[in-house]
Amino acid sequence: MAITPLISNHRGTHLVTNRSQPGPFGWLSARGRLCAPLLGTGVADRDLFQGFTLQAVDAKGRVSIPADLRTVLEHNNGGPENRLALIGRDSALGCLVGYDTAWARERNERLNALTRIAEEEGRAIDLAARRRDNRVERVAYDPSGRIVLPAYERDKAGIANWAFFAGDGDQFQIWAPARLLADTAGDEDLQDRCRYAMKLKGVAL
Repeated sequence: MAITPLISNHRGTHLVTNRSQPGPFGWLSARGRLCAPLLGTGVADRDLFQGFTLQAVDAKGRVSIPADLRTVLEHNNGGPENRLALIGRDSALGCLVGYDTAWARERNERLNALTRIAEEEGRAIDLAARRRDNRVERVAYDPSGRIVLPAYERDKAGIANWAFFAGDGDQFQIWAPARLLADTAGDEDLQDRCRYAMKLKGVAL
């Protein structure tokens, strides 16, 4: 049975078109986002990460995951007692990403499938990129949602005093506002939302 590749991004999930480009694990969008076939079970039962919030970060890297994102994490993790987020880095975008343990398993299945497709089509596989995508840290948070962002990831993402959280469907993004706003090829709507969140809290770069 043929597997139809899909693109998942901030605008939803779409069929791959001729504007997509083949990448090391399958199809990539113009900005390098992973385009995966829909696999696994329980996908329909997932809640999606949505919403936008600017949060303060202290000197130790502590920040509170917004309540609406925590609700989704706990639902997808199987209950409120499972207060855990996986935090990694999106090297294509330059931000951090967070997601639940169920999505980590689903994501790994998709990467395995894309690897098999690449092998069947005789395309080279970038194993270093595959390993990078799987380098995440399991971070527990307290009842108020407070976590400590992993120091290495925080440094690479340029996050200092503020973090802009943005729901992105199956995962959420964590941006350094300065980096997001400096990206001339970035998502203009997301940048506008970040500026508005900064305005509400009186934050200036």
